[in-house]
Amino acid sequence: MYINDTIVLSKERGTMYQTLTSSLADWNDTTSDRQKLQHGYIIVAVILLIIAGVLGLLNQSLGQQILAIAIAAAAVFLVNAIAWALLQSFVLMHVANKQKATRSPRKK
Repeated sequence: MYINDTIVLSKERGTMYQTLTSSLADWNDTTSDRQKLQHGYIIVAVILLIIAGVLGLLNQSLGQQILAIAIAAAAVFLVNAIAWALLQSFVLMHVANKQKATRSPRKK
């Protein structure tokens, strides 16, 4: 029975691995580079927050230093999100509207 459980677990691991790789491939195909960068910032901030909490139990000053880095990563995420939103709304939309206007001939 132990051998059968091991075989079943190894098959589930293969399925889980395949699901993970296909999910990452879909994420890679469907998100832009800017979104991937934003996801990276927030993942780093959350991981550092967890590490700071655990290390803060053992060494308070080290936990606070890592927490400061996590807060900085979250701040970079927010500033980058605001900058891209402003850029997209004011500059990129204006350029796209200008290109549409030059493509379609005006009626006289």
